[in-house]
Amino acid sequence: MPSNLNFTIKSIESLHLVFKDNASYWESYRANEGDRVTERFEFKQGWQTVYARYVETPLVKVTLDDGTVGWGEANAGIGPEIVTIIINDILAQMIQGQEFANPSSLWNFLYDTQRGRGYSSGYWLDALAAIDIAIWDAVAKREQSPVAALLNQNHRTKFDVYLSGVRRATLQQRIEHLKKWIDTGLRGAKIFLTGDISTGIDELDGLQAGVPDLEQWMVDTLWMCSHKSAEIGKIEYEKRNVRFFECPLQPEDLTGHQELVRKPGVDIALGEHFRSRYQMEQWVKEPRALDIYQPDIGRTGFTDYMVQLSITSDAGIKTTPHMGTGVSVFQAATLQCAAVASPDYLQEFQGGLSDMLKEASDSGWRYKEGGFTLPDRPGIGVEINEELLEPFIVRH
Repeated sequence: MPSNLNFTIKSIESLHLVFKDNASYWESYRANEGDRVTERFEFKQGWQTVYARYVETPLVKVTLDDGTVGWGEANAGIGPEIVTIIINDILAQMIQGQEFANPSSLWNFLYDTQRGRGYSSGYWLDALAAIDIAIWDAVAKREQSPVAALLNQNHRTKFDVYLSGVRRATLQQRIEHLKKWIDTGLRGAKIFLTGDISTGIDELDGLQAGVPDLEQWMVDTLWMCSHKSAEIGKIEYEKRNVRFFECPLQPEDLTGHQELVRKPGVDIALGEHFRSRYQMEQWVKEPRALDIYQPDIGRTGFTDYMVQLSITSDAGIKTTPHMGTGVSVFQAATLQCAAVASPDYLQEFQGGLSDMLKEASDSGWRYKEGGFTLPDRPGIGVEINEELLEPFIVRH
């Protein structure tokens, strides 16, 4: 890390954004009888996790004492207003006007303020991640450098991606959708399946038969397998040349994942539910509970991502960032991290989310020929037009 990354925060503000014009983006294509829908949330058959009806996110603006502005965003699609309250009403009072030696010292300071009270995960850490991203964006802009170059001088300038989810209602529509993506140079895709391995195999077989030119397939069951079905899936997905099997068991099941990793079959990938180094370290120690580590930058920020990257590297485990809920700021931060991650894996990409801010967001990240080139811009590579944010802001 360069030595001249000290800064003083002049002001910090967080905004709750919602995009109601894009209500169908997430899971409406999977509409089934028995799904439960509320004003803001959806519960889908086959998955335990709640989903937002509309894309919602907490955006953070940091201004340094020299006037440099940085933008951050957490992966907190459910209840993003909680993150905004934590930042605006609590954390701002702790850090405004304070000088810090570098972004890492700020993250450590804020983590220490509440670790003795057990606030070591959840929305508190989401708020830290959003602030951390904004600070790195601002400092990198001040230094006229992409964030990736400050994180690692040996960063990549180009990398390919895989599509996260094939959001179409029927198998034939999903096949046609993937064929269009292949025409753009796409090399891989991840499909979301339930813990019903038999149904999942039918879906995968149908897609692979319909799109034989796609090089790589990933499977994510969103924590919904039993121990037995995960073992079967691990074998069956390897037979079908799946690159990795993501989130098979419940996220707290350390022992179950350790046992699963030792079973024959495809590699196990996970990591999106960890916020900090303190949560993930035992999962990568022997006997390890995963083969591929997937930190979510909207939960780790840049600072702890780099610590986690070092831990996994020492353990001989490859890292590839998870791309979850978030718009252009979160996506840009994730792609900056992809530039310093393992070259062995395609980077996850959420086609569509980065466009949610429309004219309000000017991103230097441009998908082309199956991947991205690191923008020749300082910071994370995104500029926000604050005046055009207004239609998306929820006032509390």
